[in-house]
Amino acid sequence: MFMKDVADVYLTPEQVAAKLELNVETIYRWLRTRKLRASRISQKAWRISERELASFMRRQNVSELLFEEYAEEYKLGRLEHEPIFPGSTRRVDYRVVHPKYSLWFEVKEFEDDPALFVGRGGGAFDPYLGVRTKIAKAAEKFRDYDDECCTLVLFNERTNLAEICTPRIVLGAMLGSVGFSVPINLTTGMQSGPVVDNVFMDGGKMFHPHVKTPQNTTISAIIALERFNVGQREVQIEVEKKEQAEQRSVSLAERLAMMEADREGYERRVLRTIVYENPHAKKPLPDDIFRGPFDERWGQVKEQEKEVIKKTFIGQELQKLNETEHELGLDQNPFMRHARRQQRRSGNRNVHAEI
Repeated sequence: MFMKDVADVYLTPEQVAAKLELNVETIYRWLRTRKLRASRISQKAWRISERELASFMRRQNVSELLFEEYAEEYKLGRLEHEPIFPGSTRRVDYRVVHPKYSLWFEVKEFEDDPALFVGRGGGAFDPYLGVRTKIAKAAEKFRDYDDECCTLVLFNERTNLAEICTPRIVLGAMLGSVGFSVPINLTTGMQSGPVVDNVFMDGGKMFHPHVKTPQNTTISAIIALERFNVGQREVQIEVEKKEQAEQRSVSLAERLAMMEADREGYERRVLRTIVYENPHAKKPLPDDIFRGPFDERWGQVKEQEKEVIKKTFIGQELQKLNETEHELGLDQNPFMRHARRQQRRSGNRNVHAEI
């Protein structure tokens, strides 16, 4: 059973004013000062989503509303919002009492986050910056929760400078920038073995920057909360099946017609999580939760006497979706997919992508 997605209904400022029984000029003032978040579709026209309005009225952000939806759908447990913790003035967003121990969740989103744009005048971009900034803030929030199981939940739907659903980025922010290692013979100065890829280098927020020992061990995991566009991927699968069956490329007009034929299906999104476990946590996040049909978990496992970070769980429906895409070649890089399309257009002649 999939979670029913709550589709955003967009309201005009006049409709919001009527709902709240306020003067419409008050709403426009909130919009101009960004007290109430909205989308500006033209110079004079605003649209406010029902979800943003609900968030505003409840003094909670959208990410918290979505986390509550997920918790209810997958029976995470009763959420206590900002409960008092003995001996601390810091209020963490949620507590859930699990059979093992209490679980604490701090929910953060990247909307209007100025930390991502400081000094953005050009040059190299640090893809880890946004996540590392959130980890640092969460560590401060959890400072009095030293012996608790604490988790940072991240949500990002608008800021394209913060990628929370790419394991390489989030794990790199946690454990060190992802790079490669070249073994060198110190006597000859020559390479002495094969290059080791996907090595965690410096900069990880779960390690002390100088002595390289684990820190932030109270944070058990980072969770990416996502409204997953499963409908778009399913339509792409149908397009690819049609192209392969008919040995031709489907035109843009045909694609649009397929989307319009099942607009509701195309727009279907499901709420899911990606869990990135902290291998150095004092209290690990229990592994019997966050296991929905589209969820993923990444953690440390032992392989051939080595500890490696890899995917440890994938939801059944996501697995089926990935397998179908793999069978159709949709998980190939753009050059290979282009070559396949060219091959279909030219009547199955061998066509090679030139890079």
